Amino acid sequence: MIRTADVVVIGAGIQGLSAAYHLAKKGMKSILVLEKEFIGAGSSGRSGSMLMLQRENEPKIKLSQYSFERYMSLESELGVNPGYKKIGFLSVVSEKKVLVSLKMAKLRQELGVRTEILGPEDIRELVPVVNTSDIIVGVFGPEDGMIDPNAIMNGYKEGAKRYGVKIYQGQEYEVVGIEVEKNQVIGVRTRSGVVSTRNVVNASGADAIEIASWIGLTLPIMNRRRNIYVTEPFPEIPDDTPLVEDAEMEWYYRKEGQGVLIGMGKEEASNTSMTPNFDFLPNVIKFSIHRVPVLASARFDNRKGWSGIRSLTPDLCPIIGPVDVVQGFFNSCGWGGEGIMHAPAGGQLVAECIADGHTTTQDITPFLVSRFINQ
Repeated sequence: MIRTADVVVIGAGIQGLSAAYHLAKKGMKSILVLEKEFIGAGSSGRSGSMLMLQRENEPKIKLSQYSFERYMSLESELGVNPGYKKIGFLSVVSEKKVLVSLKMAKLRQELGVRTEILGPEDIRELVPVVNTSDIIVGVFGPEDGMIDPNAIMNGYKEGAKRYGVKIYQGQEYEVVGIEVEKNQVIGVRTRSGVVSTRNVVNASGADAIEIASWIGLTLPIMNRRRNIYVTEPFPEIPDDTPLVEDAEMEWYYRKEGQGVLIGMGKEEASNTSMTPNFDFLPNVIKFSIHRVPVLASARFDNRKGWSGIRSLTPDLCPIIGPVDVVQGFFNSCGWGGEGIMHAPAGGQLVAECIADGHTTTQDITPFLVSRFINQ
């Protein structure tokens, strides 16, 4: 392992790899990515795999617009097909969430995102299997679709390596500390020794809180688990069905191969287990049958499913960029399960912060950790 680097990126999930690629693309010569397990070991490899423009506030909508455009040209840029399949995204909204959902929908329309507001009859026409008895409106994004996280991660990995980025995986490369001198990062400690550097990117997903604590920084992040289950083949749900979300219940479904993928839950995460909580499955089945009654005949395979950690901030925006307490420490965390859909934007913003000292792609102010500290 090299012992000196201009930038050390902690974490080889999709945001870490994107940051490394974009830094190298900007001309930084010595970039090291350190991963204690394997590429995509965290939530990047356990997502619902959607590319979505239907986000809940202006900063994230702009992240999505930028990332969507970049994904559409990713094959020419990196030589990988991102696997985009336009299926649409439908959020069905009960009375409790209707005002805030309509407000967000109108904001997206004002920002140029194609967003349709549907009544119950329109919802039934679009997705006949959905029970709308307790639904007031639906918000539909026809441009949203599925993508392939593994292909995208591999594209960023290989793109970064072509620029000379070094990627080390395994327990011996786990970062266990950050060295600081006079409020400036001077190195990172790993299980196999110290790497001298003046720039560190905290792209470590669920571990971001601990890593930030090494420099005396408290990140306002809550790690929450979403369980994802997959049924056996179920042709009653057609292949062209959109992803359907129940906004209030933190529940969604879409096709996954011949079966149906169902995600639900926001439970506190005490570990990073890859398997879903099958004790929670009866609750998922009960609500799934309420929202989509035809799922009563679906069979769930206990071998199919996974769980992912959603690192959530109070305002649901990620934490990106430099910090006030220590020079040379940069965050790219708190993505809330949306790191994949925003990977092009996240990596670009981190690269601009470090290489240029400021961002031009998008105003980074809404993403700085100081927004919480200065409240």
